[in-house]
Amino acid sequence: MSDIIKERDIAKGEYMKLGILTTGVLTTGLLIAIGFASPVRAENVEQVKQLLETKNCRGCDLTGAQLAGKNLSGADLSGANLSSANLNGANLNEAKLNQTNLNQAKLHGASLIAAKMHGANLEGADLSRANLSLAGLVIASLKNTNLTSANLIGANLESANLAGANLRNARQSVANLANVSLRGGSLSGIDVMGVNLRDANLTGANLTGANLGGSDLTGANLKNANMANVDLKNASLP
Repeated sequence: MSDIIKERDIAKGEYMKLGILTTGVLTTGLLIAIGFASPVRAENVEQVKQLLETKNCRGCDLTGAQLAGKNLSGADLSGANLSSANLNGANLNEAKLNQTNLNQAKLHGASLIAAKMHGANLEGADLSRANLSLAGLVIASLKNTNLTSANLIGANLESANLAGANLRNARQSVANLANVSLRGGSLSGIDVMGVNLRDANLTGANLTGANLGGSDLTGANLKNANMANVDLKNASLP
């Protein structure tokens, strides 16, 4: 009889161990699943608060920050990381955005009048209908950027990289596009009358219907560019 009880206790102990092991495995699996389901990186709440309260957040990590419609006029965001941030409709007039990372950022309808954006990374950003009047974008990277119907009056895009960018129906004129690269991009329908496109790389660019009257295209590379219905009246050609 004692042997039977002993065997029963041993079996019971093994069953409990198995239960604990199974629970541990399930718990670990659940935690792993939760980890994968969570976003890789959330916005830095403290630095977002700092930006909104002081408008000074140089070098801050604001990846994916939700800042749509915020008043950030004159804010200093030099060197900050705003990749994938939502800035739709935000007021960034005269903001300091030099060397700022705005890769894949949402800036639809944002106001960036006279913003300083020299050397900024705007690759893949959505700047459709944004107001970039008088903005400084020297040496900025705007590869594959959406600038559809953007206001570029007086914007300085000298030596900027606009390869693959879409400037379709961008409003008014651009003051300086000297040495710009628009390889494979689109200026279709843009009104850039009197623009400086000296030495610009327009290889394969779509210039259909663009108004380039009075523009300086001296030294520009127009290889394989689509020039259908382009207005080149009084323009200086390569």
